[in-house]
Amino acid sequence: MKLPLPEIEFELTADQYERMGFPGLKQGEPVSVVLDAGVLLPDVSADSWFTVQKEALPSRFVRVAPAQYALAGQIREAEWIDENDEQTAVLLVDCGVVSVRLTCAHQADGRLPFGTWETRYLSGIGRVQGIFEEEYRTYIGPSTHLTLWHFQRLVLTPGDLHFGAWYETPELMPLPLHYDRVVVTGRVHRDGLGR
Repeated sequence: MKLPLPEIEFELTADQYERMGFPGLKQGEPVSVVLDAGVLLPDVSADSWFTVQKEALPSRFVRVAPAQYALAGQIREAEWIDENDEQTAVLLVDCGVVSVRLTCAHQADGRLPFGTWETRYLSGIGRVQGIFEEEYRTYIGPSTHLTLWHFQRLVLTPGDLHFGAWYETPELMPLPLHYDRVVVTGRVHRDGLGR
């Protein structure tokens, strides 16, 4: 008996959709995206934060709000950047259902927390974006293969009659998003599970 494929949500930004050329997207379409949780701070009072430890953590990827996830897992890859005496790191964290790329910001002293490297474990929270087209390439972040399921669009166009309302739709029209926010729900392909 096959279990249902896990669903995940990610934000599709207006900038990302423009880079794609406003292709129009619809339910049932297979796509590959890099799931990116953005910049996480080493401060638990921040909206998006992380902490690292040597001791093993169970892999977790738990939705806590639209396209926002509490995540935990082993750091599989790390690319350190040291510029102007400040460290950052781009990491790939195995969260069980999917692998998520994220950027770890430095502490007040400009250094990353001790242990921010491969084989250690990370937990935190971040807002996940689906990256179809990138301005730059990093070696971190393999694609996750999924099938598009539906789109939730938050209307934020100034003066729109439906300002502030969410709409669910099975397709995304080939038009600029401008101000609106779009959260995409996709079903992860079995070959994309547990990398």
